[in-house]
Amino acid sequence: MGQIGVLTLMFSTIAMLWNMIFNFLFDHAQKRLGFERGLGVRLLHGCLFEAGLVVLLVPLAAWWLSISLLQALVLDIGLILFFLPYSVCFNWVYDTLRARYVRRQSISVAYEKR
Repeated sequence: MGQIGVLTLMFSTIAMLWNMIFNFLFDHAQKRLGFERGLGVRLLHGCLFEAGLVVLLVPLAAWWLSISLLQALVLDIGLILFFLPYSVCFNWVYDTLRARYVRRQSISVAYEKR
């Protein structure tokens, strides 16, 4: 049980760091290429994010649990099936709320300057 708990902590830490790095790189690509974040781009974003996690987490799980890469991938499939729709929805909601916040802040600043 302790071994799985430590692995879960490592997974969470790696996922958080990967999220920050991946979103920074994705935002940079969006600024450079000028694409909009419609449904297709959001699905691509989620798939690429999860693929990066698979590359990072499956070898770690295989090593930590002394199992094969295939066994670790099978264990990770449940996480992927849950977190792919979660990450797409979470990022969509975050982007929507952030855009509203930024818009309100800019309106507030413009109103104060009058």
